[in-house]
Amino acid sequence: MGKLNVKVREDIDAKFRRAVFRKKGMKKGNLTTAVEEAMLLWISAPSKPSEDESKSAQNLKDDRV
Repeated sequence: MGKLNVKVREDIDAKFRRAVFRKKGMKKGNLTTAVEEAMLLWISAPSKPSEDESKSAQNLKDDRV
């Protein structure tokens, strides 16, 4: 099992924890489960190309001309 040590803004942390407790209760492991669910949703969501990817694609087009 992997372990992450991340820093998030306090307001986001508080909102996320309240939402987890409201939806899942205060049972041990619920926060971990909710973070895993959020990560899977983020991974599976359609993504827009990042600014760097857009610049790279534009550079490739420019090189071909």
